[in-house]
Amino acid sequence: MNLRPGLAVVSCLLLAAPAFAASDRPPRPNEIIVSSANYAITPPKELARMFRRPADLTDPPAPAAGPHPQKYYQFLRGEVFESDLPYLAVCQLLVPALAKKNLHNTFDQSKVDLVLRISFGARRWRDPLVRIADLEWKQGLVPRRRDTAALGADAAWDARAGGDETALRQTERMLSELDPTNAAEGMADRLIGGLPTEDYFLVVVDAFEVSELRAKGNDATRAWTTFIAVPRQGGQNFSQVVAGMIEKAAPYFGETLPGKVRLTDREGTVKIGEATVVEEPKPGNR
Repeated sequence: MNLRPGLAVVSCLLLAAPAFAASDRPPRPNEIIVSSANYAITPPKELARMFRRPADLTDPPAPAAGPHPQKYYQFLRGEVFESDLPYLAVCQLLVPALAKKNLHNTFDQSKVDLVLRISFGARRWRDPLVRIADLEWKQGLVPRRRDTAALGADAAWDARAGGDETALRQTERMLSELDPTNAAEGMADRLIGGLPTEDYFLVVVDAFEVSELRAKGNDATRAWTTFIAVPRQGGQNFSQVVAGMIEKAAPYFGETLPGKVRLTDREGTVKIGEATVVEEPKPGNR
């Protein structure tokens, strides 16, 4: 498959099914937050309306089961943060969840409809909500073009990802000292808006149509995104929560939600079977 952005795509062939053990589970459940938008079928105006005041739904019923067109995909490594599981293990956990939406992993290049770019691991985050702008292939988990308050060359505030709150408050104090009208007073609190930047475990699936990638390259836009997050508790590792995250989020892959769905799950240990990897050689012009 010769895609303009110069992709190296991966297919994971399962030889042993992943599972997570029920033993040694702590009494306190994990909160799993799912946000999802299908940009291909939901008009931009409708998305903007829903996300102007996004709903906060706790343990709602899963979306109604319905027929989904069969599509084939391959994985692509996105942004990887702190994790005690390798990328291929995360892909392997995703395969059965995606199959429930009639999405099937393949190593046959002639069949591939979608490239699923997978970002995962532990990192600081503020608001686990999918975005409705800056959807191009060239944009990562946090868009390059940010609607932020600049804090200097090495730090910035992003409405979703958050940032260095201490630096933000220091900038507010500095601007207040320079401006006798105190126009900057309260800037930090307005930007934080009651949602502090905290430690999260994330699994983010960005889906791109192969046909659009071939036609538009770096300007191709996401077909859909599903964003899964768990606030990190104490000394948890990513492997303790990721299976539950993906299992609970399975009904929402490729769907459009009116906001954030909050689910509960108790942590388990992931057992990964062997995987065979088929990787397309990277084009020389990467």
